[in-house]
Amino acid sequence: MNISNDVVKMAEALPLALLDLRAKIATAQTRHPERLGTLYARYCSVLTQLREDKGLSIKELSALSGLSEDFLWAAESLKLEMTDDDFKALHEVYWELATGEENPGDFKRLADERLAKPYPEVGSTMREIRKEKQISVGELSRISGLPEDILERAESGKLELTGEDLEAVQRVYWALSALEASPADYRRLLADIAMKANGD
Repeated sequence: MNISNDVVKMAEALPLALLDLRAKIATAQTRHPERLGTLYARYCSVLTQLREDKGLSIKELSALSGLSEDFLWAAESLKLEMTDDDFKALHEVYWELATGEENPGDFKRLADERLAKPYPEVGSTMREIRKEKQISVGELSRISGLPEDILERAESGKLELTGEDLEAVQRVYWALSALEASPADYRRLLADIAMKANGD
């Protein structure tokens, strides 16, 4: 048995499996909804294999993608009621894993760099992060799903949340600073959110 050839074949097979299952899921959604459970199970199994193939933990993939650890864990564990938006978000992240690495370990190194960056303290640091991306509190609220008044209190230093609730707020600002998105990227995201809200 040639182990190195087997590894190459697996690396090539996973992206193809992801595309194949995506197409089958799209067909099943309109023609054979009874097959979706089985197809989603296979799809999520491939997601897990892709992540593990890159040597990434759920936490590291969360740092790379901006998607929450709970969301990624639920998807890979088949504990997520998959919506179209969930499916699209997952496919984009894992497809990037499958095809976007130029050198072995790139994703791992980038994840480690981002995880080494501490969460910002409540207060003016958060406001500076938001202003650097040239978005308003209201826009950040629409992007993150967190209430505008919570974000305003966080930036003023008057937020009284603790534990996971506080971490959720800190993570929003951490993602703004740690992830490589430009103000134009956020403008496009906000436009997409507005279109979906209007039913376009």
